[in-house]
Formats: sequence, C-alpha cells, structure tokens
Amino acid sequence: MRNVQQMIGLPVYLESGKQIGRVQDIVLDEFWRISCLVLDTKIWFRNAVRIVNWADVSTRGEDAFFVRDRSAVSTIHRKHLLRSFHTGRIRLKELPVYTVDGQELGRVSDVYFGKSEGIQIIGYELTDGFLADVFEGRRRLILPEGPEGVTLGEDAILVPASCERVLEREPYAESDR
Repeated sequence: MRNVQQMIGLPVYLESGKQIGRVQDIVLDEFWRISCLVLDTKIWFRNAVRIVNWADVSTRGEDAFFVRDRSAVSTIHRKHLLRSFHTGRIRLKELPVYTVDGQELGRVSDVYFGKSEGIQIIGYELTDGFLADVFEGRRRLILPEGPEGVTLGEDAILVPASCERVLEREPYAESDR
C-alpha cells in the first residue's frame, strides 16, 4: 500500500535528471482516482499551479517520480483544482466518514492506494482529533470490497455499515497500552 502523505514532498524529475519540483498535492478525478500531481511553486499568492498528469509520470518510485519531458508540466488556475487531498475546492483531508446507518467513524487523515495500479483509493486513515490520536492512535479503514458501496460526496464519505467492524488501530497505539 502507498499513502498520500508518503507522496507529498517527493521530488519530481525529468528523465534527464533535472528536478522540476516537489509534489505538493494530488488531484483526484470524479471516481476519486489520482489524475495528476500538483507541484510546489516558488511564488507565493499565485493563482496558477503547475501540474503533471498521472499518465505522464513514467516512473513512480518510492523516493521520486520521473516524467519524460518538460511538456508534461502544465499550468492551470488554482480554482480548477476541484478534488484534491488538501488544496482543492473539495478536500479529501478532514472529510468525515460515516456508515450508511449514520455512525461517524472519524475524519480522513490520509488515504491508501493499492501498489499495483496505485491510483484507486483502497482505504482511509481516520482521526478523532489530536488528543484521541495521542492516547488511542489513529484507525485504519481498508475497504474490504474496494470502492464498491462507498459514496464519496463533497461534504462526507459514506461507507457500508459493515465497515465499522473492520476498523484497525495503528500498530503503535496498541503497543503503548
């Protein structure tokens, strides 16, 4: 599994070895799959952002991403970032997760992607706030049937009621008890 927090901050290089930026955020399509990477910018208060479409990323390594050439980098207006992890108009980070029968499971702290394809969300790391994270640890919700039955809305994520039973505590929280 790979998570978004591991991807943010990774360098992005051309295949020639020239660094073109670092991953600032990921943009998701209407099916909540990775569609592009948002690169950092050196200019503050700028309304434009540089992006690289996921299809243009030739190598998706553990420590860096590589793109074929500079033409893979484009610039868009910031308001066109619809769905992203933490900078778009619809932000996945901090979205509440509810079961379809109305029980809140927590808020999204991170998301997990499968290693093979690497673009489809297969699970969420959930938080109940800072103090709960410190004393109890975050919880991991790996979707048993994948994205089937999950509604990713603008204001909340709805999961099947059975997902409450598959919540896992982070390993470090259990070892502290």
